Amino acid sequence: MRTTILLFMLALPLRHLQVTSGFGNRVHPVTRNYQFHAGVDLKSNCDTVYAVIDGKLTANYDTKLGIFLKLTKGPLTITYGHLSQILVTDSVNAGEAVAISGETGRVTGPHLHFAVQFHGHYIDPLQFLVKGFQMNH
Repeated sequence: MRTTILLFMLALPLRHLQVTSGFGNRVHPVTRNYQFHAGVDLKSNCDTVYAVIDGKLTANYDTKLGIFLKLTKGPLTITYGHLSQILVTDSVNAGEAVAISGETGRVTGPHLHFAVQFHGHYIDPLQFLVKGFQMNH
């Protein structure tokens, strides 16, 4: 059995966290189809979005996520979706402002889609934040 230990600085993606749609199976608010939600939706309206870890940013667009950023470091990939503006597309430190939230892509209103992948597998972003803060404090 292989054990992976990650040590990193951790910050919150927004100043205030209010979950509007959780991780896991749900009825999609636009399509009304029952499907897996690979992240959490956080209440946000043109709020500053922060890097949760140090890493490398890449920006892109698709019809579902709208304008989005991917933040990568080792086996971790963090996705920020439905952004209105990108502030940084380079290497960043945890806690650095990287974007402004919005309502691009397939949405019912403004919010931040926040997802975490570990070795390519989606994990609950809230569990990631809780465990990360427990390890760092």
